Amino acid sequence: KYGVDKNLVLAIIKHESNFDPNVVSSAGAKGLMQLMDFNSEAYGLTNPFDIDQNINAGVQHIKSYLDLYDGNVELALMAYNAGPGTVSRRGVNSIDDLYKMPQETQNYVTKIMKQLNGN
Repeated sequence: KYGVDKNLVLAIIKHESNFDPNVVSSAGAKGLMQLMDFNSEAYGLTNPFDIDQNINAGVQHIKSYLDLYDGNVELALMAYNAGPGTVSRRGVNSIDDLYKMPQETQNYVTKIMKQLNGN
């Protein structure tokens, strides 16, 4: 949907919520794709625990980062996890700059990319 690889979406969901639609993180992210309220509203999400709404909003959200970073999945994942401001402030321009990101983001991107690559 929205031109986003379904395997990427599934990998994000697995890592974010382990397919539990009712999970809430300590930071307040909600649902399958662990969306924050301020992100959810931009995509018309009214119930973050509704599976269809959450996936629809989450796919639009990752798509916005894929568009921002010209289809670069690694940069899009960094932004999805830490925010595009963090990517920009830390001078990250490619996967080679992953070390500049917080450890949580480094782990996040590495795990999802391994899953996408079948490792």
